[in-house]
Amino acid sequence: MQDSKLKNIRMLTGVTFFLVLATGGVSVLTTRGLNREIESTIHTKDIMELSDELYSSVLEAESNLRGYALTGEKRFIEDFTRGKIQTGILADSLDALTADNSTQQHNIALLKEYIRYRTKLLDNLLQSYAHYQVGDTAVAALVRKGKISTVQIKARINDINNHERVLLQQRSSGVTRYLNILPAILVFTTLTGIGAGLLTLYSLYQYRISKQQADRRINDFQQQLQDQIQRLNTSNRELEQFAYVASHDLQEPLRKISAFGELMNEQYKDKLQGEGEVYLERITNSSHRMRSLITDLLNYSRVSRNTLSEKVNLNAVLATVREDLELTINEKHAQIKHNKLPVVIGNNSEFSQLFQNLISNSLKFSVANKTPQISVMAESSSNEDLAHLPFRDYNRQYVTIRFSDNGIGFEEEYAEKIFIIFQRLHGKDVYEGTGIGLAICKKIAEKYGGTIYAVSKPGKGAVFNVLLPLPQD
Repeated sequence: MQDSKLKNIRMLTGVTFFLVLATGGVSVLTTRGLNREIESTIHTKDIMELSDELYSSVLEAESNLRGYALTGEKRFIEDFTRGKIQTGILADSLDALTADNSTQQHNIALLKEYIRYRTKLLDNLLQSYAHYQVGDTAVAALVRKGKISTVQIKARINDINNHERVLLQQRSSGVTRYLNILPAILVFTTLTGIGAGLLTLYSLYQYRISKQQADRRINDFQQQLQDQIQRLNTSNRELEQFAYVASHDLQEPLRKISAFGELMNEQYKDKLQGEGEVYLERITNSSHRMRSLITDLLNYSRVSRNTLSEKVNLNAVLATVREDLELTINEKHAQIKHNKLPVVIGNNSEFSQLFQNLISNSLKFSVANKTPQISVMAESSSNEDLAHLPFRDYNRQYVTIRFSDNGIGFEEEYAEKIFIIFQRLHGKDVYEGTGIGLAICKKIAEKYGGTIYAVSKPGKGAVFNVLLPLPQD
């Protein structure tokens, strides 16, 4: 249901976005088309104005020449010369403006040829005026040719203007067409914008409703989760209490079994026949193993209880553990080195238990006839270390204490299995132990916001990495 609503919201948002793009695209294309038609219309008018200006320049040159003939004043010659130059410039400009029109290019090429011919006639006429006499037939002939040339120039300019008038009519129609379309485009764009806005509002409304429903479901799930956590905590406390009471109550009959077994072994060992002596020894050994198992279970259950947390100096903890294990260390001639260990928050006795279990393991699983080398080194936790944390507090800094040795090691596939309670990699007849020690270490580390993981290879020793959060300032 929730996925369907989210899909509808996404679809409405996509439609809104498409409509906005479509109307925007139509508006842009229409505006560009209108601008093109307007620019073309202006261009056509510029050509027509320039051609009229060119014809006026031609007539002005003739007028200046006629003024000189009548008055003999030099200023008419200067104006005549400037007029010729201006006529050439205007013809070139007209040629440039029509560069994209082959018909006009042909007309202007002829026009420029007529202008050159006419300019040559006027220059000859100017020279003839210097020796002019009434009835001079040469001058009269030049004047007649100039008049004919002027008529030809006028005709060609008319051709140019007529062609541009046709284009102007077409382009004006284009402008009118776009101007007629533009209101419809504006109305369509406005309506589309309103529709898109309404769709957006509806999408937001749907999203808000979906979010409120999702929030309610999340709150319900959170409440259910809190209830389950509460029931789980209650169940864990009951199980811990049961384990503690059961283990504690088992101690008394077990002590009696051990005591009577030892008495029988002392007083009746010689009187036992057959395999009785073997059976009695097995009873005594099993009672001792059962006592160790119950003791470890008690220690495991105690870790779960709330204890007073305080600052614990791990250097002092290591020193205490070395004293407790002094006999074993001396027997195996073990060498233990360490750097400066940090101060952490926790319980002194529990961290002592953690250190003792790890160092005892290194001593227990050492290689025969080889001096155990045990290293306890503290360093800032790397990203690889932090990746093993089940729950990381990003506001805290972490330290990793690496317990490494040169013992028998183990296969990497057992790196997680060894921290499960009662899990053993070796038989109890080969190495003593209950299989709870490492489980206790993990429980202590996780109790105080850290974790523990192992890295090892057979015959290459093992490294147990204990991650712990450092105290906040």
